[in-house]
Amino acid sequence: MKIYQRKGERSRENIILLASEVLNTCGSSITIDEIARYTEISKSKITNHFSTKENLHIAITELYIRDMYDYFGSIVYSDQFSWKDYIGILSDIMEIQFKYRSAIMFIWTASFKDEAFMEVINHSFLLRKKSMIGLFEKLVKENYLMDKVFEEKNFKIFYHQHAILGVHWLNTYLLFDYKKSFQEVKSTYLAGTIEIYKPYLTAKGLAEFESLDLVEFLKSRQS
Repeated sequence: MKIYQRKGERSRENIILLASEVLNTCGSSITIDEIARYTEISKSKITNHFSTKENLHIAITELYIRDMYDYFGSIVYSDQFSWKDYIGILSDIMEIQFKYRSAIMFIWTASFKDEAFMEVINHSFLLRKKSMIGLFEKLVKENYLMDKVFEEKNFKIFYHQHAILGVHWLNTYLLFDYKKSFQEVKSTYLAGTIEIYKPYLTAKGLAEFESLDLVEFLKSRQS
């Protein structure tokens, strides 16, 4: 994010962030009038920046993409990169997804007419895939993951499972676990994602996989 922002830019981003929180809580059916009431921002101020609710959704989605891109760009591979470090990265990604869950639901359910925006979505997916492949390569280099994971017949299935489990946990949460706090169920969803790694873990990787208590690990990262 730029250190300096013009007043109009700050106002626009403030609307996006506050509206995102409201949409996260109330769902996408909420109206602009209701968003204005909950955020305590005048409707005219909101519509001055976003003429339709779809435009507001798109702006939130673009901010989600930017934050995810910035996060991947901030990852530093230490010489002592461990399985715990990797699980910490997956945990951080889940936090970003949860923060922008309304944007993710919008991507899943919207019928876009804006081809340029669809290009943005597709490009962001490819960038994320490239970043994840870099992480997989690091796990192979550090002897946590066997390189057979990159064999074409294996990788197609592995990455498909990873992409599905790595984001569609939100569906389960929003449909069935919404009465529970995100932190309460996070370890279960994270465990479901990393389970697909087991066939490709080395002896070192499997030992760390089995010894890691996800509940305690996530608690330690909160403190």
